[in-house]
Amino acid sequence: NNPDVQKALHANVTGIPYPWVTCSDVIRGSWTDSPRSMLPIIKQLIDAGLRIWVFSGDTDAVLPLTATRYSIKALNLKANTSWYAWYDKQKVGGWSQVYEGLTYVTVRGAGHEVPLTRPKLALTLFRHFLADQIMPLSPN
Repeated sequence: NNPDVQKALHANVTGIPYPWVTCSDVIRGSWTDSPRSMLPIIKQLIDAGLRIWVFSGDTDAVLPLTATRYSIKALNLKANTSWYAWYDKQKVGGWSQVYEGLTYVTVRGAGHEVPLTRPKLALTLFRHFLADQIMPLSPN
């Protein structure tokens, strides 16, 4: 809600009259144009050759990682790597599995909004996504 930060991020350019909050009831209560399931869209994006990464906080009570894993399973993607622990320095940062066209990453100790609750691990995840590298397989 800091005007300098909003300006730097080109956020709130319309001047909404209320402060930004996580999980806004203003948006959630009036958002009606989304599909019931993102799976068909994810499948289309994979089929178009886009690299898809899905991530979850392992303490997320809104969208538990088990639900996300069941959803990914429904896509019937070929697994390229088995479920493995990924590392940030000497500690487990979470778990990951790489499929054909999709990478799933969990972030240890993160809630529903991973960058908000575990920013350092979220940055590691984002850097690996940008570099098109799987999450680290061993302590570094």
